[in-house]
Amino acid sequence: MKRFISIAMITLLFVGCSKTTVVLLDSGKTQNAVLVSTDKGSSKLDKVGSFVDLKDKEKAPSETKIMSKDEIEKRFSKALAVSPDKAKTFILYFRQGSTELTQESETVLEDALKAIVKSPSSMVDVIGHTDTVGSNEGNLKVSLKRAKHIESIIKNRGIKPLSLTAKGYGEEDLLVKTADNTAEAKNRNVEIFIK
Repeated sequence: MKRFISIAMITLLFVGCSKTTVVLLDSGKTQNAVLVSTDKGSSKLDKVGSFVDLKDKEKAPSETKIMSKDEIEKRFSKALAVSPDKAKTFILYFRQGSTELTQESETVLEDALKAIVKSPSSMVDVIGHTDTVGSNEGNLKVSLKRAKHIESIIKNRGIKPLSLTAKGYGEEDLLVKTADNTAEAKNRNVEIFIK
């Protein structure tokens, strides 16, 4: 799972509609993009508020334009009112080689648990990571053990999101890029994604 870029592709079916507008909303991530395609071409929306109009699958999307936040609110208020909350991410840090959270992360964990309770229809991914000290195989095991530990805390508290998944990535997708065999406290983490 990549941390900073979210790309989606949209292919629309036209069923008796005169015009469809596709607009890229702010997801809270640093980079987002949407590829809007028809049989005759595609357009990439990569700035918040960028949009295209679609009139027919036999025509390419319109020229990309920018819509103001006020215009988005005005035109799409009903859809925005029923859309899910933005995804939330919480990062928990661990002591080296263990499933023991740092003291600061105990507080972050409580905040994450409260956020999950407030969104019972959410999907929660718990992703474990390690620094680069040790073998790749050993780090995969430690990262999964950390993720499973946090998953068990969620379950033991009786919190039941729509889905709950724990994965271990070992030393892949480091928060802080380091050389091999480098102890880096920020890479010994579990990310909790609530979406």
